[in-house]
Amino acid sequence: MRIVSTVLSLLSGVVLGLAPLVSVHAQTSPDVQPRYVILITIDGLRAEMIDDPQMPSPFLRMMSREGLRIGRVIGVPPAATYPSHTTLVTGEVPARHRVFYNRPFLWNKDTARISYWYADSIAVPTIWQKAHEAGMPTASLFWPVSTGSPYIDYNVPEFWSLDYSCDQMEYIKPSCTPPGILDELEQRACGKLDTITYQAGSLQRDGRTAAMANYLMNHYQPRLTTIHLITTDYSQHALGTQSQRLLQDMGSADHAVGTILENLRLTHRLDSTVVIVTGDHGFCDYSQTLSPNVWLTRAGLLSERPGGEWKACFYGGGNTSFLYMRKSNDKKTLKRVRRLLDELPADERRLFRVVENEELTAKGADPAVVLALEPVVGVAVTNDRTGEVVAQRRGGTHGFISGQDATTLIAYGANIRPDRQDTIRQTSIAGWILRLLGIEE
Repeated sequence: MRIVSTVLSLLSGVVLGLAPLVSVHAQTSPDVQPRYVILITIDGLRAEMIDDPQMPSPFLRMMSREGLRIGRVIGVPPAATYPSHTTLVTGEVPARHRVFYNRPFLWNKDTARISYWYADSIAVPTIWQKAHEAGMPTASLFWPVSTGSPYIDYNVPEFWSLDYSCDQMEYIKPSCTPPGILDELEQRACGKLDTITYQAGSLQRDGRTAAMANYLMNHYQPRLTTIHLITTDYSQHALGTQSQRLLQDMGSADHAVGTILENLRLTHRLDSTVVIVTGDHGFCDYSQTLSPNVWLTRAGLLSERPGGEWKACFYGGGNTSFLYMRKSNDKKTLKRVRRLLDELPADERRLFRVVENEELTAKGADPAVVLALEPVVGVAVTNDRTGEVVAQRRGGTHGFISGQDATTLIAYGANIRPDRQDTIRQTSIAGWILRLLGIEE
């Protein structure tokens, strides 16, 4: 199903505008303009995954020592893969770019196998568009919400078939641009991609993605490249932030970054390229889950299965549950929901805070949301409608709106000098990339 949404200050040398937090000055010479920018996301990247000496991340630590390091990057509501990646390439919050979650809320219909795949879901210009219109070739590998973008010259998007039994890599080939580019990459860069060599969560995946990126850089010289490395997300969801598998996955991601840096050095482009590594979100461990829709089904406000009658529904976009009303002006139902929340047992009520519309609006959440429930750290929310309200389960989660799951950022190369800064907002990064490329915002 195709989902189409309808809808920092200036550089002085290289100045990253970060209002409303702080302005960060990357130590560079004002007369040096990088020719290339490579933006790499490591899905679920936390600062500890770089700084902890037990983590196998030597390339990222080298970049952190020798380049610009931002300790905390505060994401958008919710801090989840698709809205966050869209913010990275637009500089806008979800209320403006219109990609609200990984999967859209479809008004009490089943969204379990649907995502915001298509680039025309984005309601504002992207850095791909602005670079393309400035005459700069662009490339992207497995970036969310990039399918069908007319502004990415070399594009292998994050996209998959709803028929999970099919050959997913063959399925996405018609959506890659230019036609035949994925075949070319398989033949000349990374080898055959299939469910063994390139499945989601596979340790082989990040290395093969790096091989594709290096081929594109060497043969087509894109001025702007965006790359999504996903492996570290899978192990943290399944096992939390301290598992042996995460160490393996982090080694895979770090090696992919190192492979890209080595290629830039060998092709004499390191001095003309800025490599930015960041995450879309961080992670928090949890030992309990909270299912607020169970309260609504018990109260007769929501059907037990998607597609039935309903008046109110919580939608877990990441680790925050956003309340939607079937009728936006249904004050009677909203009053009932608030009363349900107020009358909860203390052992349930202590697991979350109510986020009111004013705060959601200020942070750029979906304007249709009435209120939200943000759990305390240690609790994950679900969309379950039946069963226990609170269950004992373990894993890792993200998608808060208060910054508990912040990510981090490193910039390295092209005259970036060592510097340390504290906190920025994710919305600041797109504008900085454009200024690095010499493009007016």
